[in-house]
Amino acid sequence: MISLGGMWKTMRLGTIGGFPIDVRPSFLLLLAVVYFGFGGVFGLVVTLVAFASIVLHELGHAVVARELGVRVATIELGFFGGAAQMEAMPRQPRHELAIAAAGPAVSLILGGIGVGLGALTGVGALALIGWINLVLAGFNLIPALPMDGGRILRALLVPRLGHVRATDAAVVVAQGTAIVFGIVGLFGAFQLLLLAPFLWMMASRERMIARMPDPRVRRRYVVRDIHGDYV
Repeated sequence: MISLGGMWKTMRLGTIGGFPIDVRPSFLLLLAVVYFGFGGVFGLVVTLVAFASIVLHELGHAVVARELGVRVATIELGFFGGAAQMEAMPRQPRHELAIAAAGPAVSLILGGIGVGLGALTGVGALALIGWINLVLAGFNLIPALPMDGGRILRALLVPRLGHVRATDAAVVVAQGTAIVFGIVGLFGAFQLLLLAPFLWMMASRERMIARMPDPRVRRRYVVRDIHGDYV
């Protein structure tokens, strides 16, 4: 099934637990880049395992959001990772905190199980799955909007600073992180070099959304998870 997603066509893979799973063309581009530039079939398998882990991570967000009364429109996979797209902002900071923390919690649990089973059985594939999930959790807990850590940081700051100022603080951290990513990327981590301007722009978008006077006109709230270590 092909549907329009923003300015790009997306392919509907199916649904899990009632949540549609869509793939952007940029995801297929990533697979091609990995296959031809990094590791061939092995690199491709690692990337697919990483994205399967991302889907489970996103489902963590989506399930908690649904329990809190926030409708999830779709889970999208693209070049930089996954995004659980919700049709409204969480009603309270504690709801945003719970939704944002759910994804890393799922990844940490899967990571612990994978690494533990790998150590007990000696099966390297299990350990690999575990480490992929631990990296996914750790990376997304960086306190930079629109990643999970940035949303957690904002939710913690809102009671003291209010929504707009809390967003500004999280955006400053995000933009500083983007600069660090760009510098590190110049030394060979091409994923971070590509990610840096994307993170900067998405953080700036969060600042703009926070200043919209009527919450009802805000566009979809997106819990966007970015994983920069596919290969």
